[in-house]
Amino acid sequence: ELNASAEAKQAGYTFELKAEDDGGDPKQAVNAANSLVGDADVVAVNGHFNSGCSIPASTVYQKEDLAMITVSTNPALTDTGLDNVSRITARDDSQGPFAAKLVKQQGYSRVCVVDDSTTYGQGLATEFVKAFKADGGLVLSENRVQPKDVDFSALVTKIKESKPQAIYYAGAHTEGALFGKQLRQAGVKVPIIGGEMIYTPDYIKLCGDSSEGDIATALGLPIEQQAKGPEFLEKYKKRYNKEPEAYDTYSYDITMIIGQAVMNAKSTRRADVKEAVRAIKYSGVTGDVSFDKKGDNAQQVISAYIVKNGAWAPLEN
Repeated sequence: ELNASAEAKQAGYTFELKAEDDGGDPKQAVNAANSLVGDADVVAVNGHFNSGCSIPASTVYQKEDLAMITVSTNPALTDTGLDNVSRITARDDSQGPFAAKLVKQQGYSRVCVVDDSTTYGQGLATEFVKAFKADGGLVLSENRVQPKDVDFSALVTKIKESKPQAIYYAGAHTEGALFGKQLRQAGVKVPIIGGEMIYTPDYIKLCGDSSEGDIATALGLPIEQQAKGPEFLEKYKKRYNKEPEAYDTYSYDITMIIGQAVMNAKSTRRADVKEAVRAIKYSGVTGDVSFDKKGDNAQQVISAYIVKNGAWAPLEN
């Protein structure tokens, strides 16, 4: 679509994708970043996904004036003040308090907290705990699992003894779903409330029927409520024959913003594109996008979903 646009054709630009896989690993992310900066044709980066990857990679890009636009949510990413880093989604220090308020609104005042030891998970859990305690909530325990863990029996036993009303989980959907499944098998029938990484059909598939009633907060609005969400949804399903996932509209907008920045700058010089990204005012699928002096999006929108009849549905408050 970008290459088919009249503006790109008139400017004589052809955009191509160069993809690297960071594997969700910070060291591999640095290797991927070095590969990208080493290619003179790369003008900007759509990524990374995990905060733990985005933070170390960002400094690699900074040295080469390479702009990166990301969906990573840890506040430290933009608080460092790098002028090449921009974030299209809300921050954890917005999402954590939102989740804390939501948990209290659902009538839960006694919770256990679990994170997955990643930069993302720890950051989100920290912000949730801070806000939940400030609102009078009782955190019975703060716990940590490791990426790729599959046996949560010891943690399940500990939580069962605490008798929480709910569990706040900050981490990836794989460990979260397995943990939730084992929790319910042990007779702990309380809801799991998590961040946007569990907001995927795969979480429900892995967790099974026991995921019913679980809640996820997600950055931005439901796709049906996004500015051009219904149009995107229709085109996406026609092209891929499946539903888009949580970040697909954001990734689309990032790509189009990079293209627009190149055309606004009338240049493929990295430093020029970097400046044009920060100055952008873009109306995309997800809504209006503009970046503040830190690189955060002025639009800090968060919504919530609940597993209902085996699928994620917007949570009515």
